[in-house]
Amino acid sequence: MVVQLKIRNDFDPVLSPESSLFVLKSNKPVIYQDILKILDRAKICSSVQNFIDIYFRLPGIPANGQLSESDCIRVRICEGRFALLIREPMREGNFIIQPKVDFDISVSTVAGLLNLGYQAVAYIEASAYIYQDGKILIEVDHLQDVPNPYLQIKGINKEAVAAAGSKLKLDGTYTTKSYLQIILERLPALERNSSGIHSHQAARLQELVEFIQSQCNTTMEKQGSSSASESSPSREAPLLGVIEDMQSRIKRLERWQTISTVLWTFLMSALVGYSLYQRRRK
Repeated sequence: MVVQLKIRNDFDPVLSPESSLFVLKSNKPVIYQDILKILDRAKICSSVQNFIDIYFRLPGIPANGQLSESDCIRVRICEGRFALLIREPMREGNFIIQPKVDFDISVSTVAGLLNLGYQAVAYIEASAYIYQDGKILIEVDHLQDVPNPYLQIKGINKEAVAAAGSKLKLDGTYTTKSYLQIILERLPALERNSSGIHSHQAARLQELVEFIQSQCNTTMEKQGSSSASESSPSREAPLLGVIEDMQSRIKRLERWQTISTVLWTFLMSALVGYSLYQRRRK
């Protein structure tokens, strides 16, 4: 069993907010032609992504408690690839400030999370239509079982993102809620917890878990056939080592997530304090 973990870190707490994305999100309908008008036609490119985000609840979290993203690890399945998404967004007015840390992982790693006691409690299935010109990215997300698509405007330049939203006449329609919050709010009030959403999505979640396990088994069988000369006891020892290594890596990821959130909060507090000080001087 081989665990592959490729880190793709776009967030630098020292250089932020320059390294973060400013995001405006709205579910107001916008036609395709209007999106094209605000992008540079000479540089525009488009793509479509179909993805599934699975939320794995951390071991020890009560099953009947309120479900939040901070209690979960989010794994995205997109185009046959798996990625671990660690995103702790900050809110500033209508803006979602999104430092982003993604980890490319193997299906064996996802199966390892299940073996470590993580439970798949929710999923979001969506199709994203993406338009960008190098400065602004506009993403139209069609969420399963949500009637209206959500449009996200993303960019590293806050003013450019705000201007794009104004040109699309989205002012006054923005939301900073996560897609998980939006899905939960569509459930009856008494079922807006991890056990409630799990009961609604149980059948599909079971299919996804079985898919992950089958893909992992297939991978292990291929690796096993390539090293058939090894005895079974010699394969069990590396497997135990992999699980222990995964536990250590997950703990480091959780610590890093906490540290990055504290640093980001401290930086934003310092920026706000400095801004207030400058205003008082004037």
